[in-house]
Order: sequence, then structure tokens, then C-alpha cells
Amino acid sequence: MKLTVNFSSLKRAIDLMEPEHQGDFILKLQESSISKLDLELSTGKDVELSDIDVDSGLLSYKGRNVTLYIKANGSSAKFHIADCSTLQSMRASGRFERYVVTNDTSGEFLIGYGESERKAKLKVCQNCLRKLNYKGCNTGQPIWPIVQQFDMAEFFATYSSFFAHMPSRDAKDAEVGYTEDWAKISAHLRVEKDFTCEQCNVNLRSERFLCHVHHVNGVKSDNRHSNLEVLCADCHSKQPSHGHMALTHQDRILINDLRKAQGILEGLGQWQKLFDYADPGVQGALHACRKMKLKMPEVGYYIDDGFGDIAAKVELAWPNERVAVAVSLESAQGAENAGWKVVGVGEFIDGHQTRTQRLKA
Repeated sequence: MKLTVNFSSLKRAIDLMEPEHQGDFILKLQESSISKLDLELSTGKDVELSDIDVDSGLLSYKGRNVTLYIKANGSSAKFHIADCSTLQSMRASGRFERYVVTNDTSGEFLIGYGESERKAKLKVCQNCLRKLNYKGCNTGQPIWPIVQQFDMAEFFATYSSFFAHMPSRDAKDAEVGYTEDWAKISAHLRVEKDFTCEQCNVNLRSERFLCHVHHVNGVKSDNRHSNLEVLCADCHSKQPSHGHMALTHQDRILINDLRKAQGILEGLGQWQKLFDYADPGVQGALHACRKMKLKMPEVGYYIDDGFGDIAAKVELAWPNERVAVAVSLESAQGAENAGWKVVGVGEFIDGHQTRTQRLKA
């Protein structure tokens, strides 16, 4: 069957965005496939507890963010998202239950065996939430509402910077509702706003793919000018009901690079501003800092190697104390080579009460 595709609307949208260089568009058939491992993880894969990596306190399997549970426990099972005290106790006692890992974001888990096998909604482990200080649950926020409202897609997106592979939502589950002229409308608005985020004011003319248009009321067919807002991808991902938007670590770094170059990250001076601009994955550390009344860290800090070059880019830093929190292992190693004390988010949260006295305000 012959397909006829009209790209005239796309061409007009590109013209509206006034690119510095227009490339050649070539349509090619490119087959895509899901790896065998991702297929296994989408339905659940049997593993040994020793197979699970616990970098930064999170659970991962071969570079994928995963949850873990014991299938045989049925609907009374709790699923785990972090290397919490429960899992540590199991590991220490040498328990060898049949563990299952999955990266399915639906929140439903396959439990039981044989004729009793079925899908069920399980509760997240409270010890895991406390391990990560998720949404500040062990520094002031009541934990039960966080358990009740826990959303797997939001959780995975929050920590998307920590993993090379993220689960994709099925096409049938992807939200639709954009109007046919959405490409033209959104392109025109980006140009009108000069590719500048209306929340953080970062200009994205040099990195236009990170410039989004947001429907304020969440209705994608409501294209009234008053309902549209130009946002950088980072601010967009932090909007209500947008917790499913997963950004790579590189994209968040790039946005903060632009903010830094444009002077936006200088002298923030308020905790809320730090939360606004920091990677969501380090917000558990920020909650701990605020609770303990520590000095405010700098967000998106560049560590100099002593020879005028950048040794590392870290998520949070206390320059006078030469202490930092980093997501990337490469950044952590670069900062340590420059003489800094660098820890991951999990290590910082675990030791914030005993190891951060010199960071007291």
C-alpha cells in the first residue's frame, strides 16, 4: 500500500522557528526493537538479591531502574524501590526468596503462581521511601499520603538522571488530544517568546529542542493563548501531573549550563529556588539539608581542576567546605581528584545527621 505524507505543516513550523541552519530532511525506514531484557523486565524477571545493584541507594538491574518484590507473598507484598533496611536485613541473613524485578510503571504486579497468578496493586515499602527521603518523608512530611499517592512513572522520572535506560510507556497508554494545528501553534509561541522559559527565564535559542509549550490546565486541545506557557524541559517536567516526563542527566545538565551562563543560578538565596533548579533526584538531599538547617548549597556547580579547566559538574556544592553531592560517577571521580569530598545522594541522606556538622549554617 502506498502512503502519501504531507510535511508542509512541519515545514511551515520550521520556518516560524527561524533556525540558523536548515538541514536536509530524508525519510528512511528504520526498524526499532525492544531488547529481550526490557521485554523481560516489563513483565517481571526472576533474580537473586545479589544480582541487584544499589548505587546511590536506588535499585537497578543492568542499568535499568527497577522495583523488586517477592511474588509468593501475594497481595500482602510490598514492592521495594531502594536498598532499604528491609532488603539489607534479608541480604545479611542470607534469605533466598524468589525475587522479581520489573520496570513496569503501571503500578500493577504479577503475584501468585499457577491458577492463582494474577495482577494486583501493591503498596510501596515505607522503609524505601525513608531511605531516599522521598518528597521529604523522613524530614517533616507525613509518609502515609506519599504511600497512598505513590506513582511509579513519577518516581522513575524523578530519578531518570541516574540511569542509562528508562522504561517507555506503551503507545496505547500515551496521552493524545493535541489539535491538528498544534505544531504550528507551539512553534509560533516559541518564536513569540524568543525560546525563553516563562518560569526560570533561561533562553534556549541555542538548544531549541529543550524548549516546550505547556498547557496550563492540562487540556491539550485548549490552545487559548492564556492557557499556553513556554517552558524549558526541566520546568515542564516539574509541573503538576507531569511527573511522567523523564529527562536524561545530560539534558538537565545542559539546561543548568545555560542557566549558569545566563546568570540565573547566582545568589538564589531561597530553599524553594534550589528545589526549582536542582535535579529532582537530589531533592531528598535538599529536604535533609533544610531540615538540619545546613548552609544552602550551590546548584549546578563547576569544580575547577586547578589549571583553569572544569574537573567536574556536580548537582549540589558547598565550595568553602569543598563538599559536593554528585549524580554522575565520572563527576564524582573528577571532583575527588580535585581534592573535594564527594558523596552520592543516598550516602548523603544516610549520613547527613553525623557527617555534615561543618555544613551547619
